[in-house]
Amino acid sequence: MAAAFDHDVVVVGAGPAGAATAARLAQKGRSVLVLESETFPRFHIGESLLPLSDAVFAELGCREQVNKAGFVQKYGARLISGCGEHVVLFDFATAQNVDPPWTWQVHRAEFDALLLDHSKACGATVAAGRARDYRIDADGVTVDWENGAGMHTMRAHVLVDASGRAGFVAKREGVRVVDHELRKAAVYAHFRGVPKDSGRRAGDTLLVSLPKLGWFWFIPLKNGITSVGAVLDLSDYQGRTKGDPEAIFHESVASVPAAAKLMAGAERVGAFAVESGFSYQASRYSGDRWLLAGDAGSFLDPVFSTGVLMALRSGIESADTAIDAWLQPRGNRARVLRRFDRRLQDRYTFVRKFVTGFYDPCTRDMFFAPRPYFGIQKAVTTVLAGGFDLDFWDRKRVQAFFLLGRLQRRFAHVPRVSSGEFVAAVAEGS
Repeated sequence: MAAAFDHDVVVVGAGPAGAATAARLAQKGRSVLVLESETFPRFHIGESLLPLSDAVFAELGCREQVNKAGFVQKYGARLISGCGEHVVLFDFATAQNVDPPWTWQVHRAEFDALLLDHSKACGATVAAGRARDYRIDADGVTVDWENGAGMHTMRAHVLVDASGRAGFVAKREGVRVVDHELRKAAVYAHFRGVPKDSGRRAGDTLLVSLPKLGWFWFIPLKNGITSVGAVLDLSDYQGRTKGDPEAIFHESVASVPAAAKLMAGAERVGAFAVESGFSYQASRYSGDRWLLAGDAGSFLDPVFSTGVLMALRSGIESADTAIDAWLQPRGNRARVLRRFDRRLQDRYTFVRKFVTGFYDPCTRDMFFAPRPYFGIQKAVTTVLAGGFDLDFWDRKRVQAFFLLGRLQRRFAHVPRVSSGEFVAAVAEGS
């Protein structure tokens, strides 16, 4: 006879995906335990949200808490060439079916703690400890975990891996697939004294072009803090000063006039950190009694700030799938899991097309010199606001966007910017 169950679901990881999974399950009357090895609040990168996160907050019941947290409002994003002479605004107010047309720039320590507290208020249990191993049998899953008091064992029907890049289940099951086309490295820190626009545009994310198709992010946060990061091709990063992220960061700033101007009076208020090789997906997002949510399953280059929204959505979807597949089965389990896998795979593939397009010189110029024809720019802005599930015509407009990029590459012709000089300027960061 199988051992008695301690919980319906064990969630490993208390970030946005884990908190969303736990809140959703608890709201549906399920017993859920979240295991987290770090002490909250804790620092995390990924500070810029997308407007359609608001719908997820409403669904989870935490919209009011997020709106009252005092985060900086973000109404759009601006792309700036390295020379600073070419600036393109993506204003969320022009997007299709995006309400409200703004979102938040968040300190992740505070934001993640807010989400986790909400999951507790919904009825989830959170335990401080590190998951060490798991064993699956015909009836459920046994999880071994450790805290200061020693080793413990618990029994559940389902295990959800929301452990982020650690990939507690994903790595053991051998399903993580590194995206070799997007091998990048990011060097980042928090600063004071970075200039901001006044008024409504003060909270915009700034993306500044770097040589060799790299880029900077400038994310305004509350209390006068700005998150600044340089994203380089991994081979470029590895060819820089070894073991000295500060030197690499300042070399990058010095190479780009627009970034150097923004950083001229900046004072660092935290240590530099490095992330590298951070794009990957999963060959499958579910298996026998386990599901992957958030960064445990996949993560894309952060150029369009899609990470938190994708994590939140996958958290809700993993909770619903756990119920439909095991806790209250509805129809064929294999079909339920295939639908979950397909949804996450399709989302990754769709967003990835925009990310890889940004690193292609000709398609990148489409971002920096958007064409207003046939509603193309509006459709692209809708995607950049988090609208990954487009209607038929917006999908056609997005296809036209990438088609124009391919034609531009083929004929070496750049409409609205003569002689293709802007492509070269952006690519070289000049």
